[in-house]
Amino acid sequence: MNIQEIFKGVEYDVKNVVEKDNFNNMSYNSREIKEGDIFVALIGNVVDGHDYIKSAIDNGAKMIIAEREDFDYPNNITLVLVKNLRDNLGQIASNFYNWPQKNLKIIGVTGTNGKTTSTYILESIFKNSARVGTTGYRILDKEYEAKNTTPESLDLIKLMKEALDKGVTHFIMEVSSHALCQGRVKMLEFDSAIFTNLTQDHLDFHETLEKYFEAKASILNHMKKDARLIINKDDKYCRRLLNVSDSFSLKENANIKGEVLEYTLKGMKVKITKDEKEYIFVTKLMGEYNLQNLLGAILSAYNLGIDLDEIISDVQKISSIAGRFEIIDNEKDVMVVVDYAHTADGLINILKTLSVMKKNRLVTLFGAGGDRDKTKRPKMANAACMYSDYVYLTSDNPRTEDPELILNDVEKGMVEGIPYTRICDRENAIKNAIQNLQKNDILLIAGKGHEDYQIIGREKIHFDDREMARKYLGGR
Repeated sequence: MNIQEIFKGVEYDVKNVVEKDNFNNMSYNSREIKEGDIFVALIGNVVDGHDYIKSAIDNGAKMIIAEREDFDYPNNITLVLVKNLRDNLGQIASNFYNWPQKNLKIIGVTGTNGKTTSTYILESIFKNSARVGTTGYRILDKEYEAKNTTPESLDLIKLMKEALDKGVTHFIMEVSSHALCQGRVKMLEFDSAIFTNLTQDHLDFHETLEKYFEAKASILNHMKKDARLIINKDDKYCRRLLNVSDSFSLKENANIKGEVLEYTLKGMKVKITKDEKEYIFVTKLMGEYNLQNLLGAILSAYNLGIDLDEIISDVQKISSIAGRFEIIDNEKDVMVVVDYAHTADGLINILKTLSVMKKNRLVTLFGAGGDRDKTKRPKMANAACMYSDYVYLTSDNPRTEDPELILNDVEKGMVEGIPYTRICDRENAIKNAIQNLQKNDILLIAGKGHEDYQIIGREKIHFDDREMARKYLGGR
């Protein structure tokens, strides 16, 4: 593949060219570079790829794609300059890997909450599928660790090429607001997309809820002409897109409607209505918010031509999803649930469900992340107080902030009359919460869900809420 083919559709400036070079692979990580590869010098928030060009050349890079020419390089290296490289990387990667996305059905899920669960539901319907999101990347039976909710455009194209080579037909992915703003999906056209909801999150990046909404809504710009966006009609932000979308609802008429009939020991009994046809079944996914996730995924699959009876049969088989309403088995007379809920709305949704199930107290343990939107911290505390009988305030991922100062912000949202304990160390907080549970209590450990790490300073250390819960449940 020659330079003109690699950079088709992109403005570029060739500073040095070695005509006979054949290029094997492309990466922005110099440690991954092998003989004959292309190194992309991406500029990130913390790391500048230009600082690793020498390392990439030492590892065998034969082409450097960069934004500036302020480094030494040998004359046997092809150098191409591209302005706004991150914004153009999707086009370059697509050219290099022969546009694998054109031969896949691509389904995107965006929204504040529910993205991961929705992609798991879709994966249960589409058998030859790949899934990309918060909990990891999966191509058929092969799992990869997730770097971002939505990968960099280059990584995304590589995943799509591998998926296509392995016979995947449907590529299911979470689409974050960051990815939409940073051009990571600029080179894609979605065959279907779901907008689950919008509540306060990521305002450290977007500044206002309106800008956050605009970022999420921009997924419309990345859809095929005959594709339909599917929105949550019960969400006030999603409703603004009603005239250009299909919809689902628990409250009013929509393209598909759902109702929770009852909570049972086996799960949640629901009724789903589509085109005057009713389906009643029990799902292991609990809560009205998960019924909304089911509705969005079912409608997406239906719009893509899957028989409705077949869809309903498939979604009934879904078991629990890691870190999403994950019940920790134990021999005590208590219920312990680990969940990823890390926004005020996320806490309200799961606590509302647990409050219906409780026989004694509902105890909530949570924290708030550092170096992130500070304004949501007291709102999370206020949300926890809406349904909790007791609250534990603790650390989440403090990152470079002082965890005690984070808790000061959280504590401002506590409601008078709701008893609580503040324990900064998360393990000690979980230990204390479990050891003080009473018979028939429910404990929600919220915020980290599937995560098996905690970020303190700039260090990522092993920490898993589920492991900690099992450890202290065994020791009660």
